[in-house]
Amino acid sequence: GCGGEDEGADRFREGYNAAVQRLNEVNSNIEESGRELAARPGSEIAREFDRIADTAAQTRADLAELEPPEDARDEFDDLLAAIQDGVENIRGVASAAREGNQDRFREATERLSESSEEISQAEEALKDAVGG
Repeated sequence: GCGGEDEGADRFREGYNAAVQRLNEVNSNIEESGRELAARPGSEIAREFDRIADTAAQTRADLAELEPPEDARDEFDDLLAAIQDGVENIRGVASAAREGNQDRFREATERLSESSEEISQAEEALKDAVGG
């Protein structure tokens, strides 16, 4: 009956909120690292961004195991796709830093902030679809 569905939705919301909290931490780590690491050697920047990418990828894996409500499935898939792009862009920043290629690093950083935007938008859309 009705009860089971609510329970599923609550479980989804719990898991989802935990994941979003981690994503927000990932975001502030990216911003902090961007500021703090500006003067550091590329290898250090790369290490830091690889670590951030691993966290984001793990968060995406955790999210992928959740069972979204039926009418939020598209938004959920969009979010997973946006996070996947984000992970790839974080790794892009890491590898540009490792090479010490300033142009590629700047491009990668721009792509990363675009994908952060996309992730935020996907989060919002999903929140609306889930209703809360």
